[in-house]
Amino acid sequence: MNARERLYLALLSLFIGAAAVGLGFIALAQVPLEQLGTSLEMVYGSLQFAILAAVLLVLAILLLFLSLRRGECVETLLQQGPLGEVRICFKAVENLVLKSARGVKGIRETKTRIVHTDAGLVIFLRAVTHPDQNIPQVTAELQAAVKDYVESITGSTVAEIKVMVENVVSETVKAAR
Repeated sequence: MNARERLYLALLSLFIGAAAVGLGFIALAQVPLEQLGTSLEMVYGSLQFAILAAVLLVLAILLLFLSLRRGECVETLLQQGPLGEVRICFKAVENLVLKSARGVKGIRETKTRIVHTDAGLVIFLRAVTHPDQNIPQVTAELQAAVKDYVESITGSTVAEIKVMVENVVSETVKAAR
């Protein structure tokens, strides 16, 4: 679950929680009847709506906890070791890719995505390069560095590395004050 989905889930849980608390106060007759409109009179003092409010409140708390929970490792590389299976999260492999990409001269930043196929890992890289770089040469170095590093650390086969150069940025130095 990404950050945007967690935010939506948190907002939904807060909305459901507020509705549950309001419904509960009305159903338990904690709000004076004069303050309620005629449409809410059927809820006033009703045990069924108090139970519904409690269920909604429990649901809201559950959704809030789910939205605050850290992302779990869903996609993994599975390898059989001499003492049993070893799983490596794709997030760990992504960090290895980013670390190896930082060592390539001419690459300013990268973003990565990994897909596992029968042939091995397919790594998608989005890169930003420095100006005055030979892009085919820099991307070839990037592909070789990532392939060698990921294979040596994880023991997995890298089938393909697809690079998209998104931008070439110029270095601007701000004057010291």
